Amino acid sequence: MAPVLLLIDYIRTALSIAMLGYASYKDFKTREIHDYVWLLPALCGAILGAYELFMGMLSIADILLSVGFMAILSGVLWYFRLFGEADLLAFVALSIIHPRTPSFPFMGYPPLLFSFTLIANSALSGLLSAFYTLSLNLSLSTRVSLFEAHPETSKFTKLGLMFTGHYRALANIRGPPFEYPLEEMGELVLKPDIWDDDKANKAFKILKENGRGRAWVSATLPYIVPLFVGYMVSVVYGDIMFTVMAYLSR
Repeated sequence: MAPVLLLIDYIRTALSIAMLGYASYKDFKTREIHDYVWLLPALCGAILGAYELFMGMLSIADILLSVGFMAILSGVLWYFRLFGEADLLAFVALSIIHPRTPSFPFMGYPPLLFSFTLIANSALSGLLSAFYTLSLNLSLSTRVSLFEAHPETSKFTKLGLMFTGHYRALANIRGPPFEYPLEEMGELVLKPDIWDDDKANKAFKILKENGRGRAWVSATLPYIVPLFVGYMVSVVYGDIMFTVMAYLSR
């Protein structure tokens, strides 16, 4: 039975890599991902799950726990607009493709619940992208005064923007759906409004009319990319957070 499980896990992993690889490319290039990118691999994952269920290699409880946990958590994050619809569909599709922890020899701590590990590792991957943004801003600060147009901004907001935004020349800003303004009513904000493209375009137009040369905009790295990295870490290494905790507890 074990060789069959391992073969199925390899098929599931290949499905996920193909899905996330293509989605990352589309998200990076166009910020638009058709629903079939998630639906087709999820359907294949459901077929594999049905086979495992029929053969007694998987239980209904495993499926409900994996899909239910991912659907509820990602649904809450989507409701509070912490990420978009594509991210929600990606997480749900992955929970259907992987209703249980793969039977791989993980390099680190094996995932207790693969869905939880996937979210945790993806969050850590996204954190690394924030530090990459910080490095770009620190490099730019040696040539440009980053807060020249908003000297009254609080230190907390300035620190947050260093991790989440870019101070770009208006002539080089692509606008929605790639970049959104982090300036509202003459003040800097940490969270962009990614739901109203017309409002964003109008804000960029006003900034140009006011003679601004640069403006703070949202960092452009789409979340599907950190999710892809988090997935690869999850299937190869395991759970980073529990690995670190286990190491520190020694």
